Order: sequence, then structure tokens, then C-alpha cells
Amino acid sequence: MACTSHCRWRSLLPTFFLVILGVAPLCVKSATTRKATSLLSLGATANDVNSSQANTEIMNKALLNAEAGDEIVVDAGYTFYINGGIVAQNKHNLTLRIDGILSAVPDFDKWPKQVGGAYAHIFDASNCSFLTITGKGMVDGQGKAWWDRYVFGPCGFLQKKPCAHRPKAIYVEDCTDVLVEGIISKNSPSFNIDLNQVLRAEVRYVTITTEREHIQRLKAHLRTVAPPAPTPGFPNGLQPEDLNTDGIDPSGRDVWIHHVVIYNDDDSIAVKPSKATSTFGPCSENMLIEDSIISGFGLSIGSVPPNVDHNCVRNITFRNISMPKTGKGVYVKSNPECSPGATAEITDITYEDIRMDKPEWWAVWIGPQQQQEPGSKLGDKCSLEYPIQDHCPTQGCVTFTNITLRNINITDPILSPGIILGNSTNPMKNIVFDNVVATFDNVLPIFPYGADYKCENAHGVATGGTSPVPPCFQSRP
Repeated sequence: MACTSHCRWRSLLPTFFLVILGVAPLCVKSATTRKATSLLSLGATANDVNSSQANTEIMNKALLNAEAGDEIVVDAGYTFYINGGIVAQNKHNLTLRIDGILSAVPDFDKWPKQVGGAYAHIFDASNCSFLTITGKGMVDGQGKAWWDRYVFGPCGFLQKKPCAHRPKAIYVEDCTDVLVEGIISKNSPSFNIDLNQVLRAEVRYVTITTEREHIQRLKAHLRTVAPPAPTPGFPNGLQPEDLNTDGIDPSGRDVWIHHVVIYNDDDSIAVKPSKATSTFGPCSENMLIEDSIISGFGLSIGSVPPNVDHNCVRNITFRNISMPKTGKGVYVKSNPECSPGATAEITDITYEDIRMDKPEWWAVWIGPQQQQEPGSKLGDKCSLEYPIQDHCPTQGCVTFTNITLRNINITDPILSPGIILGNSTNPMKNIVFDNVVATFDNVLPIFPYGADYKCENAHGVATGGTSPVPPCFQSRP
């Protein structure tokens, strides 16, 4: 497809990546901006926490009435308090420019809920095309109040009381030609940016921050009152319980994430699967994540559960990423479900030029997802305390093939460098470690496998000076 005079280029994927993937360059019809409308001009009140409901209504009215080419502006230099439930539906060529601060007041009684009972997301866009979220400002989710509520409060893990799911900061569903750039997402109640079934999306120059110290204090409390295993063993300061503060979670096709900075306490990037009935095809595929600084709990694939419509993640590349003091690094995970007729695949996954300095948990984990809420029964789940709690069952419904790690540098890991756990009925195939090097400059780790990997039911090759070599791999020059 060639662009003519009435079109303009928009680089959602680098040209070479498009050529490799066989994706045509995107041609976007030029749209004349009708108007840019600021919140102040619409009557919103800045810097007043008591105006959150009125400000929410003003934003929703502006988005409802927006026409193609319109831009809604959060004024620079001001904080606008809002409740959740800012919604854009069925819009074409809409821009939300956040130059000031949108601060979500954690008023649980006034916060709107979705059909089904979950709390409405802070910003929720669906069935949109050519959607842009841009600016130099911030979405402040004020997540600490939510985290406290779901640990100590009436929704706490120990209360056993079902509560509505926490809101996400930015939720985009069934949209095409999406651009998110420049903004800061701080302390989201749960996920920060969830791109659920998108076609042609780019996220660039975005910063995601989570007050990890606060979350870790909550996790320390959980480990005190409801330790998942009676035997201590993980290093001090490592609290892996899951509070769902994911950074960016894409599913769909043709996604480019680059020049982002993420400091969070869950999956930093998590590519989610698609299936036969998904909006934009049967597989989440053709994604490039690169040129970023990320510290959290993984550059993740999944989790990928089996499904009767066949869940799929394929052709995903992570490259040129620095991960200082991350929890997990490379994290490729299935889900423990395995019902009759349900299948899934994780294939053609590449990690290259990844640098991890002093990772605090597993630098490499390929296998079943580790998951367990404190105090809950494990069942068929892999324990977060594995191998202290020696329970990490695998299943053969998910196929792992063609996973390559290339030029991976792991410096001073606190634990052994990693775990690769396949299933005996469906072993992992064609796993390649090319110049994957773990070095222990300060002290050799003694827990749990010394300087070695644990590796079972995986057919792999180690080449290019990989050290150590996973014990179930063949070593080649």
C-alpha cells in the first residue's frame, strides 16, 4: 500500500521490522484538527479535590461530544482531581493530551463500577481508531489507598471477602492505530497500560512508576501473618507476592513499545495471548519491545493458559533493554490449567541484548507461571516460594517452541541464574541460548542450585560462549 498526497506516514513499527514481518507500511489519512479544548475552558476546577465528580462529568461530556480530529487537553501546570470512569467509545482520530496531572481520588463509595461489578478504569477507550494519548503530564492513580484496602482492609487477602477488581490506569480495547506517548503513569491501582486486543499500536517515551517500597512493606506484612511456606530461604527484601501493578500488557497484532522507563512491582511488560475468537486474529503476534530501562518482575510472555479456541503468542522480540536490580528478567510462562481439548502455543520468541545487574529473583524463568495468593491453597499452581516449597507442576497443553536468548548478560544474581521447566508429555523444543552469560563478581550464589540452572524436559542448544550451560542443553561452539 503506497501513500499518496492525501496521506501522511505514521511510523508505528520500524521499516525493517515491517518488512521482516510482511506488514505493509501504515498510511493514515490526514485529518484537520477541528479544535483543541482544555479542561479549564470547559469549566473544570483545578487543584480542588472536592471537584473530582464534576471534573469527571466534564471530561466524559467532552469525550462524548468529540468529533474526528478533536483534542481534549488537560491543562499544563494544574492538577485535576477525578473519579474513575473516563470513557471514550467508538471514536475516530481523537487525541487526549495530558500536559497537567489527572489525579484519581480513591473514593471507593463514589467510584463507578462496570457491568459485572468491577471498578471502572481511570481511562477506558474501546472501539476507537487513530487514538492518541500524549503529553508531558501524569496520570496519578493514587494506588496506595487501593493496595492498603486489598491487603489490610475489607478486601484484604486474609478477610476472604470477594471484592470488585481494582481499576487500571489506561485501558484500551478493540482499537486500531493507537499511540501512547510522553506521559507518566504513577501508582496505578492495578495495571498501568492495558492494550487489550489492539491492531497497530505504539507506546513510546512513557514512564511508569510504582512506589515499590510501599508495596514491599505490604508484602512483608503478608509474609508475617500468612507465610506461604514455613521455611524461610529467599534473600532479605525479596517479597514476590502479586499485587498486579503490571506496566504495559499488550495483546493483538503489530505493536511497537520503545524508549520506555518502567519501575514497578509486577510484570513490567506482559504480552497476553489471543485466540481464534479474538478481534484481530487468532494470535498475539508481531511485537517489538526495545531500547528501554525496565525493573520489575519480568519481560514476560503470558501467562498463556490453554483454551479450546487455542491461545497463541508468536513472533515477539525484546531487545536492547537494561534491567537494573530487577526482580525477574526473562519470564516465559504458561498457566497451570490443562482441560481436555484445550491447547496453546508460545513460539518464535526472541530476547536479545538484555542486561541485568543484580537481579533479585530469577534472571531466567521459562515454564509454568508462579502464582499463589498468601494463605490460599496451591492446587495445581506453581508456588511463589519454589523450590523452598517444592511444588511446581507442569502441564502439556501449552507448547513452547523456538525461544531464543541472545547476548544476555546477567551480573551478580542473588539466586541461581534460572529455571527451565518443561513437561514430559510435551517437552520444550528448539530453545537456544546464544552468548547467555551469568557472572558472579562478588559472591557465588549458593541458593538453590549454585551457579547452575535447573532444567527439565527441554530440548535446547547452548552456543556462543554461553555460561553456565543449562544441564539439559547440548553445548555447541
